[in-house]
Amino acid sequence: MSKFERIGLFGKSQSGKSTMMDRILRGQPRVILFDALPARAENASREGYVKIETMIELQEAVRRNYETGFRYWFKPENDEDFLVLALSDLSKFMIDHQDQYAAKYGLKNIADLVFAVDEMADCYPNHALPKKLNGFSKMCRSGRHSRIHLIGATQRPAEVGTKFRGQLEKRIFFTLTEPADLRAIADIGGAQGRMLAEAVSQLKALEYIRMENGTYTNGKLTFPKA
Repeated sequence: MSKFERIGLFGKSQSGKSTMMDRILRGQPRVILFDALPARAENASREGYVKIETMIELQEAVRRNYETGFRYWFKPENDEDFLVLALSDLSKFMIDHQDQYAAKYGLKNIADLVFAVDEMADCYPNHALPKKLNGFSKMCRSGRHSRIHLIGATQRPAEVGTKFRGQLEKRIFFTLTEPADLRAIADIGGAQGRMLAEAVSQLKALEYIRMENGTYTNGKLTFPKA
């Protein structure tokens, strides 16, 4: 990963976005993966994540293993209101933790963190949130200044807060077909938005379009032969 990226992965279920997230995260030495769905279990075990279910336990584990590295799957309670709060609180903790280390050792001497958020429509909805829940909005805007990479994935981009969609350096689109989601993709694409949305609607499973620095690249996920 290049320095302090913010990456969005958009695509419906079984389109390939979770596989893409796994590949981006593979080999990263300090990862927190936020996902409330129990279906993550098999994948998390295969990718070497340790499951943690409470914020206190996660914070203690990050502090304890910060120097040596970690791969944590944070699985909070799967309740919409609690998920929004948990994502905000975890974002605040990560930024504060990095900033405290930077104040003590200097920004160049602290470790990079990778924060990955799956099923974003469930935890960062596209409506105004009270100020006490603004932690993830701050992560979207300025997490890179605290040496935090951010990766978010969703099946429903239209239902995800625009502060995330608008702050990305790299966007990877798998197939989407819901009209509201295609309108959201058109907004992301700017002047070429309508063509982008049409192209996204025509993608087959595992095919994707990558948007970076105003350039579009087509690709397809492949798997090594057994």
